[in-house]
Amino acid sequence: MSEFLDIALSFPPVVFSFGLILVVLYWLSVVIGALDVDVVDVGADPEIEAGGFWGAFGFGAVPFTVVLSLWITLGWIVTVLGTTWVRSADVFIPPAASGTAVLVAGLGVGMLGAKLLTRPLARLFDDAPATHHADLVGKVCVVRTGTVTLDSGQAEVIDEEGAVILINVRRSPHEPEGIDDGLFARHSKVVVFDYDESDQVFLVVPVALPPDIAVIEA
Repeated sequence: MSEFLDIALSFPPVVFSFGLILVVLYWLSVVIGALDVDVVDVGADPEIEAGGFWGAFGFGAVPFTVVLSLWITLGWIVTVLGTTWVRSADVFIPPAASGTAVLVAGLGVGMLGAKLLTRPLARLFDDAPATHHADLVGKVCVVRTGTVTLDSGQAEVIDEEGAVILINVRRSPHEPEGIDDGLFARHSKVVVFDYDESDQVFLVVPVALPPDIAVIEA
C-alpha cells in the first residue's frame, strides 16, 4: 500500500491524483444531491457545446464535467501504470525524461480514451434538446435529490415521447409563505409551472399545493 501511495504521489501521477480526488468528491456530491449535473440541455454554453477547444475534439455533445472526469481518471491510470513500469525496468531512464514521457502519454491517452468512451453518450445528449422547455411546463415530476431549494434540486420527469429525463429544478423565489418544506423532499411529486430563463432552471410547486395558494411566475 505504501508503495502504491508513493507512486500515486510522485511525478507525474500526482498531476492527476489531486484531480481524481476532486472528481470523486464531485460525483459523490451529485449522488447525494448537493450539486447538479445538466443531463437535459437547460442552457449549456454554446461555445462549449458546439465549438471551441472541446468541440474541436468531438466533445461538443457531452457535458464538460463528464469529459473532464473521464480524462482525469484515464490519465491517472496511465501515469500510475507507466510510472510503475519505469521503476521496474532494468534500463536506466533519466527521471525527468521518463516523467515527461509518461505525463504526455497520460494526457494523450486520457483524451483519446475519453473521446472513445463519450462517443456512445453523445447520442443520448444529442437527443435531449428535442425536449423544449415549454413542453415540460405542467408536467408532474418526482424529486430525486434530498430536497428542492431556491439554489439546488433535481427531479425526474417524463417527456412527450415517454422518456424519463432528469432536470434541474428550483423553488420559486416568489413562493408564498406556508408551504411545508416536506412537500419538496426526495420522492415527493411536484409540478413544473415555469422556466426561469435567467437561471436556466425549471420552477416547481408541490402537487399537494392548496388551491387557495397562488405562485407568481418569475
